[in-house]
Amino acid sequence: MTGTPISSPAPPPSADRALSPDAAARVAAGLAANTTRAYTRHWTTFTRWCELTGRTPLPVTRETLAEYVHHLTGTTTQYGRPPAPTTIDTMLSCVQSAHKLAGLDCDARLARMALRAYRQERAKHPDPKLRYKRRRAPEIDVAALRAMIEAIAAAVQAGELDPVRAERDQLVLVLGFAMMGRRSEVAALDIEDLDFSERGLTITIRYSKTDQDAAGTEVRLKPGHRAATCPVRLTQSWLTTLAEHGITGGPLLRGIDRHGTLAGTGAFAGRGTGRIDDETLNTIVRDAAIRADLDDAAAYTFHGLRAGGATSAAESGAAPSTIQEHGRWSSLSMVFVYWRRGTAWTNGALDGVGL
Repeated sequence: MTGTPISSPAPPPSADRALSPDAAARVAAGLAANTTRAYTRHWTTFTRWCELTGRTPLPVTRETLAEYVHHLTGTTTQYGRPPAPTTIDTMLSCVQSAHKLAGLDCDARLARMALRAYRQERAKHPDPKLRYKRRRAPEIDVAALRAMIEAIAAAVQAGELDPVRAERDQLVLVLGFAMMGRRSEVAALDIEDLDFSERGLTITIRYSKTDQDAAGTEVRLKPGHRAATCPVRLTQSWLTTLAEHGITGGPLLRGIDRHGTLAGTGAFAGRGTGRIDDETLNTIVRDAAIRADLDDAAAYTFHGLRAGGATSAAESGAAPSTIQEHGRWSSLSMVFVYWRRGTAWTNGALDGVGL
């Protein structure tokens, strides 16, 4: 059949392919802050290498990306060791994300084959110090949490720690564990996000890593069996302390200056909004671990509370799906890692064999 041929659509005007600076900034803000910082660092390093080697970063060919992975495997980090495979994996994700945002394809198959070979080489390295082992911060179980809480209380009794700072730090530890919280979630909490009832405390998390659209989710915490680690009583006590300083709204967890003055009061000597930041949360956990004289205390981070809460829940018999919902994991794959750790000694494959 013949007829009028269908003409190809006209190419879109250049304006349809452009983003204003404000729109571009808003798109960039759609990425999590920590992800943005890491991706910016990796992207800057990658584009600089492309510039020095005469290659094109965007769009990148699969050969260029594989060559860059090979280049990275021969470099040395600031710690005097080759980069970890996970670092290179993050770099690849960064490049793929940049192409996706630009509406371009990125074939990373060759690069990931090279990364797989590198991971195998590192796992079998003849030098034990250079054999790659995935590092993770120590998990904080209930025993470690109690030791940290008690160490903070002892520091107050000894006159080594300001009582207001100690109260805040204890709440940070218990909330992080009980919420199985991410640093960003706990740091972002406002007083208005708390709702107390006869059953306990409901916390509204307005935004999180797995809730990029900011739909919001709720975490329900029941009263604990011990006053020192009860998230409900500790939160109520902290709200009373804030009210005594004239603070009844805004950030729940606040900075405290060297004089023991809370952010949000007129005498506060700090800067910014006064909201506690991610690195301060890590410092609070690490300092408490050191005070409690825990093994490898300097390696502790806030994530140990989230991981420890999930593992402890599994050990006590909680179902993986329950842990997933409480900790706001998007899938069960990571939850099963914690669940297996928590049940490893209570549900062993050889328990009934009779060795």
